[in-house]
Amino acid sequence: MVAKMSDDHIKLTKGHRTMSTNDRRPQLFQSYLLAEETVAGVDSDQLELPTPCSEYNVGGLVDHIVGVGWRVVALGEGKAPTGLGDFPHVDLAEAPEQLRSAAIEAQAGWSNDERLAAELTMPWGESYTGSTLVDMYIAEFAAHAWDLATATGQLLSVDGNLAAVALEGARSFLKPEYRNLITPGSPYGSEVEAPENADDWERLAAFMGRDPRPSGSRP
Repeated sequence: MVAKMSDDHIKLTKGHRTMSTNDRRPQLFQSYLLAEETVAGVDSDQLELPTPCSEYNVGGLVDHIVGVGWRVVALGEGKAPTGLGDFPHVDLAEAPEQLRSAAIEAQAGWSNDERLAAELTMPWGESYTGSTLVDMYIAEFAAHAWDLATATGQLLSVDGNLAAVALEGARSFLKPEYRNLITPGSPYGSEVEAPENADDWERLAAFMGRDPRPSGSRP
């Protein structure tokens, strides 16, 4: 499955003034595209399959990804979320369009450069700058796209080195004490050693606490 950009999607990643080398908003919008394409590749008979993210089966992960998409919109508008991530159910047929709409609204909400320096307090009590939240949600989208693709037999391919950017961002915010904080594997599992010849997606999965080559993947 190759993520391709429509004319509307291309507008999300172009014409965006970069503030600094830490401004990863274009990659955030690109990660929406990846999420949309991966969700669109899910078949209705796959919804009960397990995923590498132990918290969710395929259907639950689709709901979570869409919910995250709208959470990022709210953050871009300066609205601190109140819940930890119990997002409503979304019909599979509607999920790609929901992500497309959220991407457009996120681009508008995050267009103000001042959002990168502004701080918001998240439901777990920690405060982050907008630039850190961008890193956080690039990693969230990318890792869950990998989870979903792995569970449903899709191949991830997207223009640009999104997995490497997501990994760099994840390393900047994911503190050791966040791992296994709620339950084993939640919100992040213990880092797994990646194979020597691992690609960027596998290195990201390993850092986020997934088995980078689960049963059935390439050796």
